[in-house]
Amino acid sequence: MSKEEGSILKFLFGMVSGVVTGIVFGLLVAPKPGKEIREELASKSKELKDLTKDKFVELQEISKGQAVKVASTFQEKASKISSKLDELAKRSSDVLIQDEIQ
Repeated sequence: MSKEEGSILKFLFGMVSGVVTGIVFGLLVAPKPGKEIREELASKSKELKDLTKDKFVELQEISKGQAVKVASTFQEKASKISSKLDELAKRSSDVLIQDEIQ
């Protein structure tokens, strides 16, 4: 996991825990009837769910971008190795032909 992904996860964890703490504290000190508290709790839960879903989608996009970079780098390296192997095979073939001639 890269530092950027770790920082994002720490931020998300902190944000979610802060929101939950704020909701709980607000419910404990708010002088509201039970029905209003339940409605507010349902509303805040939906907001938290939507926020979490949005952040999850953002993390997916970051991960996809990283996967594409890794795949591209891997493909470049594999291509270079393949070229080197082809070059070595040709050199070996040339050496064998020269040995047969001599």
